[in-house]
Amino acid sequence: MSGLRKHGTCLAILLLVSSLAFAAAATAARPVAKPWQALEARKATIGKIEVVVGDVFDLANPKENIWIGRTANHLHASTREVVIRRVLLFAEGSLVRERRIYETERLLRALPFVKNARIDPVIEPDGSLVARVWVRDAWTTQVNAGYSQVGGQKSMNFSVDEKNFLGSGKSVAYDWSKDHERSVWGLSFGDPQLFGSRWTLQAHTQYTTDGFVRSLQVQRPFFALDTPWSIATALAQRHSSLSLYDGGVQVYHAPFIQDEVRLGGAKILHESGNRVWRGGLLFKRQDTSYGLITQTGPSGSLSPPALTGRRLRGPALTFSTQEDAFDVFENLQGMDSPEDYNLAWTGDMELGTYSRAFGSSMTAPFFRIQVGKGWSSSDDNLTLFTASWDGRRPATGLEDSHLALALTRYHKLTENQILAGMVTADRAQRSEPENWYYLGGDQGLRGFPNQLHPGDARWTASFDYRLLTEQRYWGIVRLGYSAFVDMGSIHRLDGHGWSKTYTDVGVGLRLGNLKSSIGRVILISVAVPLNREPYQSRRQFTVGNAMRF
Repeated sequence: MSGLRKHGTCLAILLLVSSLAFAAAATAARPVAKPWQALEARKATIGKIEVVVGDVFDLANPKENIWIGRTANHLHASTREVVIRRVLLFAEGSLVRERRIYETERLLRALPFVKNARIDPVIEPDGSLVARVWVRDAWTTQVNAGYSQVGGQKSMNFSVDEKNFLGSGKSVAYDWSKDHERSVWGLSFGDPQLFGSRWTLQAHTQYTTDGFVRSLQVQRPFFALDTPWSIATALAQRHSSLSLYDGGVQVYHAPFIQDEVRLGGAKILHESGNRVWRGGLLFKRQDTSYGLITQTGPSGSLSPPALTGRRLRGPALTFSTQEDAFDVFENLQGMDSPEDYNLAWTGDMELGTYSRAFGSSMTAPFFRIQVGKGWSSSDDNLTLFTASWDGRRPATGLEDSHLALALTRYHKLTENQILAGMVTADRAQRSEPENWYYLGGDQGLRGFPNQLHPGDARWTASFDYRLLTEQRYWGIVRLGYSAFVDMGSIHRLDGHGWSKTYTDVGVGLRLGNLKSSIGRVILISVAVPLNREPYQSRRQFTVGNAMRF
């Protein structure tokens, strides 16, 4: 056990590497029948586009043609046809391009107000080609109420969220929550088609008992693989409190203010087949300040951190690459909903420098690198790998650096039995206090308190057995079960080295929301720690829809 405690990160990395090697070896070509392929080969032209928007409940299905379904369809505002047409990557009179057809399907399924989407070719008697765009609306008015108790910390929340206001595709939401730190209420608004264009808008304001959080983002994204350019502006303000924890309780507290601005644009530099390379320019500004730190609980051997305000401002070059190698799966994270995953290597990078010439309080190169890859040899298995590293390097050396590795694996034993696992490894160097790592309930150990210990390195591993039943109620909910085990360790900031390897086991219910756009699953679980701390309870009960994998 002591060897595992000392070398927890090495174990996690070995698991990552060995699983990646297995996944790569298992990958094989997956022949998929694509009806648009032959039409592209003979250079067919799309003569007409028909858009069909289906109701939330399919009344042609006797199981859904009940009073709940009929009432819901009557109350629901169907998505306007023009909203769907604005997403299409092809037009009447254009040549068939298979990639654009399937890319459009993914874009439609990614909309928060769409349950499913399909585009079928229809040959008319006169030989003309019709692209029939079929969309199933999702139930978009969500009223959520939740309660959880993890590690003796209680939290409650209530929200009303409309993802498709009057069928326009716009979203509005109100949320309220209360936990051991603060009470919060907020409003948000989103428009994925600003003024009927490809521009998007996201705005959010939140007021808390200790301050406020505001954000605004306007951008024209790379909405398709071959979109020639993008531009974005993002503003964020956070005026609140910084709380630092150990042993699951708050030990230090300080006022915290952070204002951020990001301005950037990019364009395609090269396109080859289904892969593109992009490059651009970015300007970042971040101003951070702290108030006087006070001790609010027993700190043990954890010393109060030095809180130093800073101004970070400077330009950067950005590079990214993406390939269209998506495949469709079902019942991995959600239930009864298609899930799109990219099986190709993707990556993005920014390299820049904060400079006193722009008003920065230091001269420091900064960087961010992120890569991802997926593997699959059949519809019954999927492996996903992500890695990221960011930080800055002033004259005093690397600081606020964070390296993160994650490997997720899904394997279907049968159609309704899934083994799922996730392994992560994280390493920080001279991290700012607001970016400290923690280990506990919110970090994947469901049988332990939140913020169990702070640290500069950690590893976690979680494994689930998921059983989906054929029990569906009113066409709304599908019932499932799970059994799980979590484990992890953290390299503590108090100088005590690696913590013991914490382990828990648990069982739970998985309730699939069959009418939401992403097959959201509500989790009701009970977890028991196998090596709990003296101050924590013998079991943890959680209700929520936050899913790590």
